Amino acid sequence: MLIRDLELVYELPTTAKARSESWRAYDVPFVTLDTGGIRRLFKDDPQRMKTFLRFVERGFQGISWHLSNEWISYAWMSTPETFGPPHLPRWIRKLPVYWIFYCRTKEKYQGRGLYKASICLLANWAREKDPSARVYIDTSPENIPARRAIRSAGFAPRGVITTLNLQLPKIQFLLWGYWDKNASHPKLPGGQVYDMANQPQESSAP
Repeated sequence: MLIRDLELVYELPTTAKARSESWRAYDVPFVTLDTGGIRRLFKDDPQRMKTFLRFVERGFQGISWHLSNEWISYAWMSTPETFGPPHLPRWIRKLPVYWIFYCRTKEKYQGRGLYKASICLLANWAREKDPSARVYIDTSPENIPARRAIRSAGFAPRGVITTLNLQLPKIQFLLWGYWDKNASHPKLPGGQVYDMANQPQESSAP
């Protein structure tokens, strides 16, 4: 079966830092995900542990918020020295950029600003290492909370990636991918659509 996917791409403006203070209102610690931290926090989730150990082997940077030994939110980022996120077309994965991906917050902890805090921590870590670093993140058009968090963190729309995937039992192959950096993002609830000049415009759609 062929599946067509769309990913909305965002970029942190050059020299800017991401902004979030919401996580400071909660007594929730975070750790950088290394082999030991992954085995401790994800010991009851073998598949996720296996995936994250592979991420570490590839050089990806990850963080996880936790309470005792329970993970509650995590996020990952590729670097210019690594290949990019595995869900992207191969030619995009070869770009020497930072790319935030594979973020999740457990449902009962959502709404606390942990996702936004995660992407800000990773983005600012990249900017501290290289003030001129290109920092990207993507999400699906349907993920309204993520889109709002990304925008409020200071990221600007940077087009749309379209992929065509062949899905077989237990496996999926990416056949084709295209990044239209000039494509506008669909409007967010509230009647606004963001163009490539990063200025909100009123949508004419009902």
